Amino acid sequence: MERKIQIFVSGSTDANISKEYRQAAEDFGRMLDIKKHQLVFDGCKGLPGVVASQMQQPNDNLSIATTSNYPIPKWPLAKIRVFRDQSEVTRTLLSWSDVAVFFKGGSGTLTELFHAIDTKKNGEHNKPILILNIQNQWDELIKLLATMRLSHLYHIMATPQEIMAFIDENVKLNSTSVTICHEKTSDDYER
Repeated sequence: MERKIQIFVSGSTDANISKEYRQAAEDFGRMLDIKKHQLVFDGCKGLPGVVASQMQQPNDNLSIATTSNYPIPKWPLAKIRVFRDQSEVTRTLLSWSDVAVFFKGGSGTLTELFHAIDTKKNGEHNKPILILNIQNQWDELIKLLATMRLSHLYHIMATPQEIMAFIDENVKLNSTSVTICHEKTSDDYER
């Protein structure tokens, strides 16, 4: 049996952060369901929860890492692990995934994004990091990231369809590992 791509989705715990992002979460969830990929998230009812809500039952394609500070999510067949603190959750979500997708969010989303970028910069993983910037709503973040000269470590996309196309074209799986298909550029060697 071929393993499906594990896609970590991070985003606002407020499902209504913007109607555009909520719609994007619904669209992305339907795309994940059609392709039968695995969703990795923190079990929140926000944007990652909206993505999960679009996936058909029995929800055995969900992997959730959460803390005991939050109610245990009601996803009957999801794989759920409870950790002591959020730092462990953040590390686990990234370690379980093949690809990290970031919707708009608050400080928790930023913590997860910066963790993903920093650990990739330090050679701890080579997973694609995809940032969804719908209608330039995250331009302030994009400007901040640009000042750090780390743009070779992540990709910015404007639609969930672009994200899925990137995954389809650049992430190939065999039964035990992920292969990232991309050409090296001079930016790949900057530190």
